[in-house]
Amino acid sequence: MKRLIVILMIAIFLVPAVAIAGGKGFKVGVSNGFITHSWRTQMINNLQKKAALYQGMGLISELHIQHAGFDVDLQRSHIQNFIDSGVDILLIDPVSLTALNPVIEDAVDEGIVTVVSDQPVTSKAPWVILPTHDVWMEKLAKYVFDRMGGKGSVVYLSGIDGAPASDMRDRGFERALKGYPNIKLLAKVYGSWDPALAQQAMADGIAAYPKIDGVVAHDGECLSVIRAFDAAGRPQPIVNGSGFRPFFEYWVKNLDKGFTSYAIANGPGNAMTLALGTAIRIKQGKKPKASVWDGKVLRIDHANVITDANVKEALIEHVRYRGVEDYIDEVKSEEFIDTLFE
Repeated sequence: MKRLIVILMIAIFLVPAVAIAGGKGFKVGVSNGFITHSWRTQMINNLQKKAALYQGMGLISELHIQHAGFDVDLQRSHIQNFIDSGVDILLIDPVSLTALNPVIEDAVDEGIVTVVSDQPVTSKAPWVILPTHDVWMEKLAKYVFDRMGGKGSVVYLSGIDGAPASDMRDRGFERALKGYPNIKLLAKVYGSWDPALAQQAMADGIAAYPKIDGVVAHDGECLSVIRAFDAAGRPQPIVNGSGFRPFFEYWVKNLDKGFTSYAIANGPGNAMTLALGTAIRIKQGKKPKASVWDGKVLRIDHANVITDANVKEALIEHVRYRGVEDYIDEVKSEEFIDTLFE
């Protein structure tokens, strides 16, 4: 039943979404992969808001968004359709590290300003806005291992098997684990970056292992870990936090009861809105600063750290500016984007 629900959710989002049409400015196509959880929907909402700003400035005339789910062939087809339709700017959040390379390179060859955002590809042709997913995960894993005293058994709740960003995070976890020889990895399971699916995956892990001292998890999966252990009547393990509003609410509610955590927010609006701002400036003929860019790649760190000391303020600020949106967010200002260019 749950698999059917996920399939239906993917099917709903396979249709094109058009946010802006008409007027003067650049024609923008966006090829997104899956949009089955709230992080991605928040990313798209942020992108549409940023595009509306640029439309008001006369810089964008059209914004067309396609969601391919987990279907590489469908995403390849979407990108080709954008090429054929003559977009000026193409933004891509890829579902594969390698499979989209040829069509991405075709887009670049056609003179389309092409920016890969959020997840990597191996092609050197496009511009790339890439969060340092591996460094982020390494820091979160080290927090858990240190809280465990450098020993014990841990479960790693990864994201989506084969997703480029998930694979990057896995490498960061593995780097951290190498530094703790007395930490035993019991299992690596996949939570699909979805709270409900992550809770079920964690429940399966709990059933398989009678003693789990710590869990390292991605994004919205962290609260699912706590809920799975509570539902099983098992003591909570040490688990890292995430920039997920429901997790923050739990954290604040239980702070005086001794609950402690550590999170580094992964803002949904960060990479994709930065990709749009970057593409527009490149299209205008502005030159990226060599001191900031590594060739055509801009790596962005996750800098918003939340601890017991500032979690209450972080939650208040989020609710004030974002309301009920799920993720603590970050959208770079136009002034900041300007600093990336000469």
